[in-house]
Amino acid sequence: MRAAVVTRYGPPEAVQVRQVPKPVPAAGELLIRVHAATVNRTDCGELNPRVFGRLVFGLRRPRRTTFGFDVAGVVEAVGAGVTAFRPGDRVFGMCPYRRNGAQADYVVVPETAPLALIPAGLGFAQAVVCEGAYYANSGLQQFDVGPAHSILVYGASGAIGSAAVQLAKARGAHVTAVVATRHLDLARSLGADRVIDYTADEFRRLDARFDFVFEAVGKTSYFRWRRLLKPGGRFMATDIGPWGHYLPLLLASALTKTHRVTVPLPRRGSAPAFVAFMRARLAASQFHAPIDRTYPLEAIADAYRYVMSGQKAGIVVIDVAGSDG
Repeated sequence: MRAAVVTRYGPPEAVQVRQVPKPVPAAGELLIRVHAATVNRTDCGELNPRVFGRLVFGLRRPRRTTFGFDVAGVVEAVGAGVTAFRPGDRVFGMCPYRRNGAQADYVVVPETAPLALIPAGLGFAQAVVCEGAYYANSGLQQFDVGPAHSILVYGASGAIGSAAVQLAKARGAHVTAVVATRHLDLARSLGADRVIDYTADEFRRLDARFDFVFEAVGKTSYFRWRRLLKPGGRFMATDIGPWGHYLPLLLASALTKTHRVTVPLPRRGSAPAFVAFMRARLAASQFHAPIDRTYPLEAIADAYRYVMSGQKAGIVVIDVAGSDG
C-alpha cells in the first residue's frame, strides 16, 4: 500500500509517498480503507517542530512515520472481539496520537478510537472535520461560552477558527470574526455577527471589549489583544507559541484574576464524545468545514507546502482513494 512516510524532520519534501506493508488488525482493532484525510497545522508542526514540540513529537526524529489525525473511510476488516463496527461501515473521526495516521491507503486503529458512522448523504471529504473543531470546541466548552458572552476569533477562516465561529454561534455567543480581505465572504457564511478585515482601519480602530479573544492561528501575541478584553476576560490560544512564549503568561495568569491567558487543550478521554457530538451536527447540517484545496496522496508534499504558506482557508483534503466515493 501507499503511505506518506516521514523519517526525519524537515521541509515538505521530507514527506515521501512510499510502498509499505499493509497493516493487519489485531484483536480489538479495525482496518480502515482511507478515502480522505487532511493536512493541517498540527501535521506541519509535527513535520518541523520547534523546541517544545520535539518534547512531544520526538527529540531527533518523529516518533511515528505517517501523520494525519483526521480520517474518513470504510472499515475493511476487524480483529477478534470488535463489536462496535463491521466491514463495510463508512466511518470518520480521529486517529490516536501515538499511532501512525491516516495519510495512507490503510490505517489500523483500536475499536476505542474516536470514530463514528458517517451520516447518510455525506461524502468522505465533508467528514474529515474533527481535528480543528476539537481544538476549537475545547476552549468554548471548558469556559462555558454562551449567550451572555462576546468572543473575537482571530484567524476565523482556518480549520480551527472557522470551527470556533460556528460552534460559538451554536452556543449563542456574539461572534466577531477577524480575517484577511479574501476571506470576508467566507467568515460571513459561517454566521459571524461581525466580520472585520485585519488589514483595514476598522481593525486598527477597534475599541470593543470582549469576554474572550480566541487566537486561532498562533501568529500574534497576547499583548496585542489585552486592551480588547473585558476585566476578567480570557485570551485563548491554540498552543504555547512557537518558542513557548505563552508559558510565562500562563504562570502569571494563574496568579491574577484580570486578563487570563489560557491554552485550553482538549481533556484526556474527551475525543470519543466529541466525535459523537460532531456526527450529530453533521447529520443535522449544522456544521461544515470549508474545503480550500484537495490533493491526491501522491502530491501530499505540495499540500504541506500550501498549508505552511499560511494562505489556506478551512481545510486541505487529501483524496486518498481517488474519488469522494
